[in-house]
Amino acid sequence: MARILIADDDALIGEVVSHILKERGHEVVVADDGAEALEMILLDRPDIIILDNLMPGLKGIEVFTRLQNRTTTATIPVIMLTAQTGRNHMVEAYDAGVTDYMTKPFEPACLADRISDIVDRKCRKLQSSEEPV
Repeated sequence: MARILIADDDALIGEVVSHILKERGHEVVVADDGAEALEMILLDRPDIIILDNLMPGLKGIEVFTRLQNRTTTATIPVIMLTAQTGRNHMVEAYDAGVTDYMTKPFEPACLADRISDIVDRKCRKLQSSEEPV
């Protein structure tokens, strides 16, 4: 399955999301804030990132922007998982290029389903690029 990094300063959110993703066979690592997340991502590139936007220090959108500026991390799918429910926040995130946007409170199974969709799309893309012409 996928190696997923969760960045959220709410330990309970990290535990809940981690638990449900591990049940689905994913490898999960958790960061408590944006700076730690960025460091972990650069040391060991995950397949998918789940970012809270409202974290101390580096906000999720700042982490995302820094990742977009690096060729080694620009293509990692990112799901923004945040308490920011306003349309402007969602538009800002999608305009920046996030793969998906979910607001808290959320249904953990729904998040896991969205991750499965991202993994499936990635696998189909890899398979189609390997097909002979």
